[in-house]
Amino acid sequence: MCKKYAAYRVRKNENKTRNKRFVNLKQAKSVHILMGANALTPMETEQFYKQVYAVADMFQSMLCKLYVTVCVHKIPLESKRMGVDVFDSKQVKTFSKKPKQPIVTAFNDKKSDILINLTPFVCYPLEHLAALSDAPLKVALKVENRPFQYDLQLQVDDIAQEATKNLSALIFYLEKIQPK
Repeated sequence: MCKKYAAYRVRKNENKTRNKRFVNLKQAKSVHILMGANALTPMETEQFYKQVYAVADMFQSMLCKLYVTVCVHKIPLESKRMGVDVFDSKQVKTFSKKPKQPIVTAFNDKKSDILINLTPFVCYPLEHLAALSDAPLKVALKVENRPFQYDLQLQVDDIAQEATKNLSALIFYLEKIQPK
């Protein structure tokens, strides 16, 4: 029941006023990446954050501003690094799974041309942020039962593979998009 209500709230909060359009990655001035993780062991946490920072490193050669927002079950100490905003389940409303207002405000302050959700499962707090975003292009990995319809969803064979591989596949298509 809680998942159905959270999905309903995501659809209800969708930003209907955004200027939806395809954006070529080379023309993008800013990109916002969403990544989520369930409860992780200390070893899994280390591996997850290595993936987060590897994703951030992929954008260093591009001439666009990068924002990364991460949602985890519990924030580990090492998450306090520059350029990555991390929030946990304590900063999310219980039933709707919507992030609390300080998280939403901080997210909305970071305007982007492309929003990319690299989470390989439905993470309701990140789905809320994606729905609220005014990014012209919203992209995600194709996952069953997503409550929010992204502009472009990429079907990957092994969704559990490293985030950098999934991002590389998305970048391939984003570089090929030729807006009218």
